[in-house]
Amino acid sequence: MPASNNDYTIFLLIAVFVAFLFFSSRKRKKQAATLTDSVKVGAKVVMLGGITGKIVAVNADTVIVESTPGTQIEFMKAAVRNVVPGEAKASVETKKPVAKTPAAKATSKASTAKTPAKKTAK
Repeated sequence: MPASNNDYTIFLLIAVFVAFLFFSSRKRKKQAATLTDSVKVGAKVVMLGGITGKIVAVNADTVIVESTPGTQIEFMKAAVRNVVPGEAKASVETKKPVAKTPAAKATSKASTAKTPAKKTAK
């Protein structure tokens, strides 16, 4: 019995699927290795729980992060979501919006005076 065209299509789809899984896992492993290499003392990091801080010490499997001055928390290295570049954060902190006129001077005493409500006839 000769093989039909459908049989070849199924084998081709399975081969493409396996190749996709293989290459995507290699990409994830490479990204994870890059992230763990960038975890060094003094780096600013964001943890998986959303805690941000500065790395104070790096051990074999753990890192100690100082989230606020005097508060140090120990995390597994795998809990680091990403490393924040220092230059980008510094430039964001220096830009603060400035109002042209203060909000308190925009109102006057005349506009804040209460006027009695008018009664309407029925």
